[in-house]
Amino acid sequence: MKGRILPRFLSLVTLIAAAGLLGPSLLWSEQGEAFERGVAWDGEFDVVVVGFGGAGAAASIAAADAGAKVLLLEKAPKGEEGGNTRYAAQIIMIPKDREKAITYFKAMRGGYTNQSDEMISAIVDGAMQNRVWLQYLGAKNLVDFSLVEYPELPGGEGIGTVVIDGELWTAKLWNLLHANVESRSSKITVWNDSPATALIQDPATRIVHGVKVAVNGKTLNIRAKNGVVLASGGFENNIEMIQSYLQMPYAYSKAAKYNTGDGIKMAMRIGADLWHMSTMAGPDVNFKAPDLPISFGYGIATTQKSPFFTGVGERSMIMVGSDGTRFVDESNFPRHGHIYNHGTWISMPVPTPCYMILDQAAIKEGPLYPSWSKDSSEEIKKGWVLKADTLAQLAAKISVPAKALEAEVARYNQYCAAKLDQSFGRDPKYLKPLKSGPYYAMELVPSFTNTQGGPKRNVKCEVLDVDGHSIPHLYSAGELGSFYTDIYNGGSNLSECLFSGRTAGVGAASAKSDVTAAALYAGKNAGPKAEASEIRLGANEYLGEAMGMGGTIVVKVKLEGKRIVAVTVMKDNETKGVGDKAIAIIPGEILKAQSTEVDVVSGASVSSKGIMAAVEDAIAKRK
Repeated sequence: MKGRILPRFLSLVTLIAAAGLLGPSLLWSEQGEAFERGVAWDGEFDVVVVGFGGAGAAASIAAADAGAKVLLLEKAPKGEEGGNTRYAAQIIMIPKDREKAITYFKAMRGGYTNQSDEMISAIVDGAMQNRVWLQYLGAKNLVDFSLVEYPELPGGEGIGTVVIDGELWTAKLWNLLHANVESRSSKITVWNDSPATALIQDPATRIVHGVKVAVNGKTLNIRAKNGVVLASGGFENNIEMIQSYLQMPYAYSKAAKYNTGDGIKMAMRIGADLWHMSTMAGPDVNFKAPDLPISFGYGIATTQKSPFFTGVGERSMIMVGSDGTRFVDESNFPRHGHIYNHGTWISMPVPTPCYMILDQAAIKEGPLYPSWSKDSSEEIKKGWVLKADTLAQLAAKISVPAKALEAEVARYNQYCAAKLDQSFGRDPKYLKPLKSGPYYAMELVPSFTNTQGGPKRNVKCEVLDVDGHSIPHLYSAGELGSFYTDIYNGGSNLSECLFSGRTAGVGAASAKSDVTAAALYAGKNAGPKAEASEIRLGANEYLGEAMGMGGTIVVKVKLEGKRIVAVTVMKDNETKGVGDKAIAIIPGEILKAQSTEVDVVSGASVSSKGIMAAVEDAIAKRK
């Protein structure tokens, strides 16, 4: 009797489950195991992490330290991984006072209700643990760096930020994370040039069992026994998604070239809910060269002067839209793209196209970006900066109404004379008139640090479906569905990469009772082909490598005794028009000085130091 009833009962369970009325745990024993065993697996790990940026690195490290065997997938070629984390300022938010920090984050939430009090507590508590974890990873010198982006909000005094070794813009955090992933090579396997293309989900139990990966022209099915972590970043380089979610015809990333929303689409295909899709750290205005996929610098309209900014905002210049009129206070650097708007803060409206208009005095003050030519002559030759004797002629070159541009410059000059900008309130000390030709124009584009939207997650970093239920075995970390909404405090994204990565990694690594514990793939894990070494060394030649801004820099150094007779950069991923200037100059300077202690190239200090360190590495191998 029992033998006849049990099959009928299981068939009924199957029908009920198909109608969505039964949870996965009851169904797994019949259908779940059959689904797992029915997939033609090409590899098997405990955890698969999608995306080798800051969040993916943190998730992989945490999962490995929890005892898991981890596969870390990266779309970018080897040496170009890192996402936005590599290019960020390296500021990490770590609150100093829990209650005050919670008050501050609630104020930053504004009128939005899609970030709960529970989530804000999770943000603050997770961020407060970052100091100890960074020290655990080997960061010995965490220097306090004051960055309360909205000091007018209550609780700001509870916010703290740190910078490793006190160094901004030098990829210190990224290099620390990268080194920790590499040091765990027995537990973390990294596949570059291997984008995940889809999640493998049992349609009945909804359990995510693994991922499909494009490797060497083939699609592989890789099992994740305990969990998958999506950490593939935002959609900064997907124009279609920018138009759909940000209401801009175009905008460009300042950093990551490979963030195209892949993880968002993968999650959507299996029923994940989305949130914060219109939230972004931006836009700012920047120049974008025609042959570069990302914008040129971090931001141009600022009065700051440093190795990364030239203080263009204090010069005799204005910014106009296609109608020839101004649209913003040109000296005010937006707070991660946000400007004050009658009692609140909004993303800065940027007309497309828009232009910076300068006079000869502004050009004489120096380069517009640190790595550019002092008098902009190189950029004028390239057509990046346009030059004309009169405003009318300049207007014709940029297809702007000449009379409107002339009238706007005249109005702005009157503001300068009166020391009062009646249109946008530009600080009087930065009101400098455009006096005489020749005049110059440079087209600018909206650019942003990152998007924040993606699959919705809970405080355990479990991805949620449209009904608010967690999708079994699927987690997310970092800016892919970030907790943040509305305005943003600098350093918070890197902080979130660390704490959400840890949370997701540990969650994904935990053993699951609703899947087959036994291995389902007995062969050797498939994967990308190992890179063949193409660099041949002659007598007294040595290879050295070090991290630059865009990845690993490999140099070949020839020595005769103690004398350096040749330095050749063999491999790099430095940014065209920025880091490649260091590659053109630094080797010759090292030869001339017979030392690696030479001056860095302005605007390319990280690339310069990377070449020097790579040469030192090569010389050390002689011994």
